[in-house]
Amino acid sequence: MPPRATAFHVTGPRYFQGGANDSRQSLTGACNGLAHVAVGADRRELLGLGPLVSSIFSSSRSPHCIHVHVFREGESSPQSKEAIRRIGRGSITVRALDSERFLLLRNLSSSSALNLARFYLPELLPETAASVLWVDADIIVRSDVHSLLAGLFTGANRLSPLAAVARDQDLVTHYRGGLERGLRRLRSPAELALDEAWGYDMSAILRGDAFNAGVTAFNLRQWRAEKLTQRVEALVPALQRLELASYRGISLPGGKSAAPSSQVPLQLLFGRDFQRLDACWNVGGLGTSWEAEELLPVRVWATQLHAWWTGRLASGCALHWTGGDKPWSGHNAFARRWYTPAAKAAAREGYDEIFPPSDAHWSDRDDPELLARIGILAALVVVVTCGAFFCRWAAGGCSRSFGYPWRRLAARESQVDERESKGEP
Repeated sequence: MPPRATAFHVTGPRYFQGGANDSRQSLTGACNGLAHVAVGADRRELLGLGPLVSSIFSSSRSPHCIHVHVFREGESSPQSKEAIRRIGRGSITVRALDSERFLLLRNLSSSSALNLARFYLPELLPETAASVLWVDADIIVRSDVHSLLAGLFTGANRLSPLAAVARDQDLVTHYRGGLERGLRRLRSPAELALDEAWGYDMSAILRGDAFNAGVTAFNLRQWRAEKLTQRVEALVPALQRLELASYRGISLPGGKSAAPSSQVPLQLLFGRDFQRLDACWNVGGLGTSWEAEELLPVRVWATQLHAWWTGRLASGCALHWTGGDKPWSGHNAFARRWYTPAAKAAAREGYDEIFPPSDAHWSDRDDPELLARIGILAALVVVVTCGAFFCRWAAGGCSRSFGYPWRRLAARESQVDERESKGEP
């Protein structure tokens, strides 16, 4: 396997939210390589496509050098294709994913199939594409993806198959619970269909950095040369047999789980050996949701406090609404400042015609426990408020009912004491 990859840094948002008259749109010079970006979205996530694609082009000095590939559920309308030609800021290809064509995607729900589509990017994209940046639909981009991709997989990192933002924890620490116990039960990589001849060291993999696959760059040349898609096709069924293909916490409304996961295979395949992106390229946790077992949304409040204290959103290159509370839900705490401006810009530029909101299927009903939890909080507030008013009323009532006689008795005793002090009978 290649040596441990070094980090590539593009820090902070550079260009953001160019409008329809942005001077960058007039840049038509030669491209120093075409930057490919891929995204997959089912009907729940279609509302995020317009803001995401708009932010990708608006945040680049060279939007004409970016090709966005959108894999979605269902075919695009002729009106969408015409809108793509009319907007003309960069290249956009929208197509339905043919699940039956690929081994891992057969007999899966559209959501799971689109989640695993990233493993087939070497086949889905043109042979001329040397690399691609995969971004989830619940992301807003705030820096230049063309500059990012131009600096990846070069020099010492030329053999790295993957680039991602490393977390502060290793694989085992981050994925506590069933995944950890299952991985520790393994006696050899062969149990996961990982050929020992490939040089896999399971203990080293478990000590490797965890990462979120929502923003991931793929070295397509290396994937094709090493036939990594075939390795994934062998690994995922083995994970399913061991019930390790999914894990609690994957980003679906209401804390639901999706199986199989795309993140676990990537972690096990590459362990420590992926190129590190700057942390600004995956600022996550913005969709932290109120879990059903929580009486109060303490984790949501903690996330908001941490974001405010560290200022990490303002310096984020890619803001990621990981969790069940997506930015288009209508009640996300971070959406008003960080997502709504991108959504409005996308609507002005005509992206709603490419990705019509009417095609989307999103409702709080996708999170059936949300209203129940809101009701619990509202009931708690009412009970506490009523209790406070009752205690205040009770205290006032006791004073009116019993306080006056006691005050009269105290006054009489005071008068007696005063007369006795003066020697009066």
